[in-house]
Amino acid sequence: MALMIARCEPVAHEPGWCTIHAMRSLLLLLCLILSGCQAGYYWHLAGGHGALMSDRRPVSEVLGDASVPEPTRRQLQEARAIVAFAEEQLNLPVEDSYSDYVALERDWVVWNLFAAPEFSLESRRWCYPVAGCVSYRGYFDRKRAKSHAAKLRDQGLDVHGAGAVAYSTLGWFDDPLTTPMLRREPAALAELLFHELAHRWRYVSGATRFNESMATALAAEATRRWLVAHGERDAIRIWRARERAARKVTARVRETRRELKALYARDLAPGRMREHKRAEQQKLRDWYERARARDPALDAWQGWFQGSLNNAQLNTLLDYNDHVPAFNQLLLDCGGRWACFRERILELADMNAERRTRTLEELHD
Repeated sequence: MALMIARCEPVAHEPGWCTIHAMRSLLLLLCLILSGCQAGYYWHLAGGHGALMSDRRPVSEVLGDASVPEPTRRQLQEARAIVAFAEEQLNLPVEDSYSDYVALERDWVVWNLFAAPEFSLESRRWCYPVAGCVSYRGYFDRKRAKSHAAKLRDQGLDVHGAGAVAYSTLGWFDDPLTTPMLRREPAALAELLFHELAHRWRYVSGATRFNESMATALAAEATRRWLVAHGERDAIRIWRARERAARKVTARVRETRRELKALYARDLAPGRMREHKRAEQQKLRDWYERARARDPALDAWQGWFQGSLNNAQLNTLLDYNDHVPAFNQLLLDCGGRWACFRERILELADMNAERRTRTLEELHD
């Protein structure tokens, strides 16, 4: 996930002041020059991110604090090693990212909302300065997110909410490590850090599916390389099973979306349309239960399948995974060479939207 704000150097002894001051100044300016600016929402983003940044502590300081629990200390050291690998072996733009730590009591950093019409797979999009139009809206306050979700539902939209344990400021700030990030097992933590650093490396304004699928594919390959470098055979086996499960789910969701797209094109009364929609959702759930009985790696998806499986939720999965097979093909075409893979990604990013989508579809086929 990407969250665009502003760049600023901290004031000595007042690490949060400069962050908050710069964001408020920038957001005030944006509200003056952008028509229809939702000032309250932007103030919320500024306050939430500012509070996060003001609570950060240098990782080196936390590691030297005797009161910090040993598990946290080990997790921070693990994160340090992962970030060093990203910079030294993968040539990702780390700079001072993840050199600070923020302790949080909640299980997420931002709460994201996704929406879509009841009988359409077209994602609702929100537009922001610099980041462009994206298919999610993030909140640091879950109550505020719930309130907006209710308004979206009142408009007849399908809504899906999910917590994110990290987000990227695209290089405008030095993103910190957080407690929810460290709670992940090492391979998942590595994947998460590589994913967010991929956004810092290359981000195309307004191209959610490209950005997220690219980061997912790049992070998966980076994680495989990290695991191989560490020689953890059991972890590699578990990781491969997890990837296999993700491919199965993505393929089945893609099939469900094809069925729903055909359904929404029919001239049916809303009541009948809802009946058929519920039937497709139940077919997807039934498939999961059968597949899970054969593949224990699918157990990790249980929470996801307990969701509504509405249009917004299905769109979200595809945003992060739809183009992954195309990026995997790019890697194969490069003979597994990382520098070539990165160069091909940059070529795609520089294309116009129509040509980029066509190229990705050709790679996927």
